[in-house]
Amino acid sequence: MKLFFLLIVSLFPLFIAAPEWNLLLMFIVFVLMWMSKVDMKILRIYVPVAISMGSIILLSYTILGGYHPEYILLFKFLGIPIYWERIRDAIVVYCRILPMIIIMVSFLSTSRERDVIVAMRSIKVPFVVTYIFAMALRSSGMVLEDFQIVRQAEKARGFDTTGKSIPYKLRQYVMYMIPLFALSLRRSEEFTNALIARGYAFTGEEARIKRADFVLTHYSFKIYDIILTAIIGISFVVLMVLQLGFGYFDLDRSILISILKNAIF
Repeated sequence: MKLFFLLIVSLFPLFIAAPEWNLLLMFIVFVLMWMSKVDMKILRIYVPVAISMGSIILLSYTILGGYHPEYILLFKFLGIPIYWERIRDAIVVYCRILPMIIIMVSFLSTSRERDVIVAMRSIKVPFVVTYIFAMALRSSGMVLEDFQIVRQAEKARGFDTTGKSIPYKLRQYVMYMIPLFALSLRRSEEFTNALIARGYAFTGEEARIKRADFVLTHYSFKIYDIILTAIIGISFVVLMVLQLGFGYFDLDRSILISILKNAIF
């Protein structure tokens, strides 16, 4: 059910243009995380990522957006025209991407690798695909652990970002990519050696051996899983009908965009 929630609800922002509905979806995910007793402090890790991503989107749509005489000109910045439509489009794109990231964070915070393996093996996904997906998910969680290790190593050496400006902190996050990439390469080599030591193979005769799904004996698809899965599926169908049939979530009907436009003009 959680995997179905990730795969289906992550598609909602792609069909919704009005930013307020995507922000509402993000708020609902926050509430679900709080009800699941997730430590909300982990969201602070993603704040610099959200700020940098929003800045890149805004710059790419405004400064690098080109010349559009048919758009409404707000002002010029160093000779570069800034249009209302480009700012509006940047807000729409940002409000689409942010909920999808939050949904993934929620899934990683409330799920274990075993949950994913059980879900994929229950729908008879091949073992190779299941294993690769589970290892990728596990690696994502381990990157966060490695990130905390790097931060603690910096503090142990006397480095402190307290009082530093946001651009300085963003540069530090970019520099974290070097040790994290090195740790990821080392971790992948350890995974490979561990698989070889246990006799795993993804090609040849050994890969075609049918494996017993012992993990499925500890889990079962209960009635409330069926109900929640049905609710998610029906919600997606309703969303498709309202959007594709009636344009209910179009940008022209956005209350937030109307308020911003009235405030500017």
